Amino acid sequence: MEQASFNCCIECDEVITNPICTECLAASMRISISEKSPHLARQIQGFQLAGNTQCIFCRKQMAICAHCFSKDIYHYLEEKNPHIAKEFASRFDFDLRRYIAEMA
Repeated sequence: MEQASFNCCIECDEVITNPICTECLAASMRISISEKSPHLARQIQGFQLAGNTQCIFCRKQMAICAHCFSKDIYHYLEEKNPHIAKEFASRFDFDLRRYIAEMA
């Protein structure tokens, strides 16, 4: 069966199964990261990229899956503070730990 393209992430082309927009994810990520590094937390920003999938929290249209956004934030954190990046991966998994294991 062919996947409906309007429900796919524009970055990985997989079906968006956790419809949480980058802005809602970023807000949650900032709270979590601010426990260890308020400066890094302020650098985490979501962005509006409309698609045909609706965020379950704010109802805005979205086009990037939680995995891809979390992966991008993980790489940023890994560059700045590997310890915080490791904690981040356990809190915002979205298959992130599997991706990290495959990279190793």
